[in-house]
Amino acid sequence: MDLLTIIVALVSLFCIIGIGFAARKYGILNGNRVHLISHILVSVSLPALSITSLQVPETAKTMGIVDHMLVVAIAYYLAALVIGILLFRFIPCAPDEKGVFQFMLVFPNSMFMGIPVALAVLGPGSLFYVILFNVPFYFLVFTLGVWLLARGRPGKIDPKVLLSPGLVAAIVGLVLFMMQYTIPAPVEYGLDLVGSATTPLAMLVVGAMLATLPLQQLAGDWRVYLVAALRLLVFPIVAFLVLSPFVTDRLLLGTAVLLIAMPVAANTVLLCEEYNVDAKLGSQGVFISTVLCLVTIPVLALLFL
Repeated sequence: MDLLTIIVALVSLFCIIGIGFAARKYGILNGNRVHLISHILVSVSLPALSITSLQVPETAKTMGIVDHMLVVAIAYYLAALVIGILLFRFIPCAPDEKGVFQFMLVFPNSMFMGIPVALAVLGPGSLFYVILFNVPFYFLVFTLGVWLLARGRPGKIDPKVLLSPGLVAAIVGLVLFMMQYTIPAPVEYGLDLVGSATTPLAMLVVGAMLATLPLQQLAGDWRVYLVAALRLLVFPIVAFLVLSPFVTDRLLLGTAVLLIAMPVAANTVLLCEEYNVDAKLGSQGVFISTVLCLVTIPVLALLFL
């Protein structure tokens, strides 16, 4: 394991956040442009990425991996959701803040950062595992995640917000995988190009959102650090202790633990912006947890992977 490679991969994402921060400060990105980029990411780039990431061949081994990884991922999301609901019944926060905190606790940055970090820590063999872990992510982030965020807004939730392009794309991608239908090469290449823009654009949006915060607000408050501690340390350690007696595939175990240890999903900012809830709080959570993961991920990798 090359710790320098891990750190370089993490720092490179911070460089993009810095570019977005500077672009907002110098007027290159204003509020309307940031919102437009967020809308493109949620409606175009993320759906393209979710389809192309499932274009993998089916074998007896891969189908067994599929079953096991999906069970692990779904179990994690259910446990995190229950903890988030119970925890924020006792922690003081405004209605629109509660959904954002719960979203940050449940959803890790398992795709944007998960892929480059898993490749650096575990090697190219982990990529298929990363993709599988993210299948429930795409289903849940555009249903459960949207519900958590949207329920904090005034008025009733419009059911149409749950039928998002991201959810439709996840369904299409999974159906194509089960049918083992290979997308024609020119179409797949085009989708892959669009999907590859997701990570840099998402980091730019995070940086641009952070630039709107007063300097004293970048650090957030104790609730953000509580979420970061649970997300970066408690959840992955508990996952390792619970799964290690039952999961014999060490690459599957290592990938699952590593992805659970990722910082708050960058989608938090995109979806907060899309559904008009507290995007600044989401930006604080993404920023703080991503800064702290520069320490926690290498430590966890040395201890458990």
